[in-house]
Amino acid sequence: MPDRLLDLLLVYGPGFAVCAIAWLALRIYENVRDLLRRANQQVDDALTIPAAADNQPGTDTDLLNTITAAWNADTRKEN
Repeated sequence: MPDRLLDLLLVYGPGFAVCAIAWLALRIYENVRDLLRRANQQVDDALTIPAAADNQPGTDTDLLNTITAAWNADTRKEN
């Protein structure tokens, strides 16, 4: 009986091992491909979001000029 098991292992073992390794490699490849597809979709989604209004401080030159004029105005009035 042990000889029969050894024969089965030696005959079918390498083929089974190759099939198992191929199956694992395919699963890993599919998972990596899905991760890359999701990452690509996230990048595409991020690029298609419209840009926010440019309302950061210092970008509105009219407002900046008004504030600068108000800051530098001579408010001291002596009689």
